[in-house]
Amino acid sequence: PPEKERQYLQIISDESRRLSRLVRRMLDISQIQNQEMRKEEFDLCESARIALLSMEQKITDRELDVEADIPEEPVMVEGVNDLITQVIYNLLENATKFAAPGSTLYLGLACRGEKAVVTVRNTGNTIPAQEIPLLFERFHKSDKSRSVDKDGYGLGLYVVKTILNQHKEKITVTSENGVTAFSFTVQMADGARAYEEQEQ
Repeated sequence: PPEKERQYLQIISDESRRLSRLVRRMLDISQIQNQEMRKEEFDLCESARIALLSMEQKITDRELDVEADIPEEPVMVEGVNDLITQVIYNLLENATKFAAPGSTLYLGLACRGEKAVVTVRNTGNTIPAQEIPLLFERFHKSDKSRSVDKDGYGLGLYVVKTILNQHKEKITVTSENGVTAFSFTVQMADGARAYEEQEQ
């Protein structure tokens, strides 16, 4: 009926845009999987700051406090800067989306031996233990996330895992008493490792 046209045209328009975004995300994943890894040395601290700044509006919208534990001195690592920055951004976006409003979002970076470790932590619903192994599967969305994340595709963490697999790096997840933390490793550059060993 004519009085319903605008409503249903809007639904069609929204769904078309959503599918367009989904296709772009799938193409991004395909490119990541097929591209050659041309690693470079870059400052992981700077990448973390850039990702955090990119999330500023979404963090503000959720009324979150931010605790950033990022060294002032550069932490030089080996990898593809744009992709590792994307990993941090995706983890921050995910943590922001599911954080309890008014809680604290944590982003930390530490050096452990030959690896730099980035941790993103939030406070919200505890992820059930049986869900954790499934988080990085393509299109996986937990039942709780379906009601909260109406525009998600279950691809953000799959992208994270794909990028880290390409770098031969690991990611771990813990979720207890409402506190969920994602931590991943990045290979430190030779010069940075030597500097760390001297400091110790």
